Amino acid sequence: MWTLKTERAKEHKEELLKEIKAFFDSKPYTIGTKTDPQTKRLIYYVAKAEKVPDKIALITGDIIQNLRSTLDHLIYQLFIVNSKDAKSASHLYFPILENLAMYEKEKGRKTKGISQSALNLIDKAKPYKGGNDILWEIHELNNIDKHRLLVTVGSSFGSVDIGAHMQELMKTSFPNFDMPEMPVFIKPADILFPLKYGDELFIDAPDAKPISNMKFRFNLVLNEPGIVEGKPITGLVQSMIAEVENLITIFDEETKGSNH
Repeated sequence: MWTLKTERAKEHKEELLKEIKAFFDSKPYTIGTKTDPQTKRLIYYVAKAEKVPDKIALITGDIIQNLRSTLDHLIYQLFIVNSKDAKSASHLYFPILENLAMYEKEKGRKTKGISQSALNLIDKAKPYKGGNDILWEIHELNNIDKHRLLVTVGSSFGSVDIGAHMQELMKTSFPNFDMPEMPVFIKPADILFPLKYGDELFIDAPDAKPISNMKFRFNLVLNEPGIVEGKPITGLVQSMIAEVENLITIFDEETKGSNH
């Protein structure tokens, strides 16, 4: 079955989720506080940030590679359904290009031998940057992973719970008012990738006291400038798997009629 690589990608995704959970369960981050000697403002900062295990990048690369392979297997299946001549299939690739102009130029060469109806479906998928960016990301990241060994995975600052800060302000202003906890997580303008010791996460008022229940969230992200910049890995790979599975459904009828 030409879809086996997609199933393998999904198996890798489950492995990835386990590795990410194990990493966060190890409590890889510690938050410290310090006071700026000039402004007297309280600063929450990263006191410890463990290195993300290489295995997480390796599994991420495996997922992407399997998804890219599924797309090439799709073209091969479309070819043998239409031509029955597997020996002349060395030119076949699922065409994913940098832009629409390059796609129009290259698609014929990479898909020669498939039916016009199948090619029409590929056209509708818009497999180029600015058309279907998820497919383009799969293609570009797979090229990086093949030639450079590892895609760039690391920690980033996800959000801070300013609800705890607001609660503390209310206690100070209204000491007799029992304000319940109201988590309010906001995302930072700078995700601080790659997260490292000393990174400042939140700056409080002058002479403020540390708040024990201030919460900070961190993400494991994939960051390849110009392709994928600071996207959380779990959401990214899930969107990629979903997109490839959507194509499998779209091309279901076109891929029938062969025992290969």
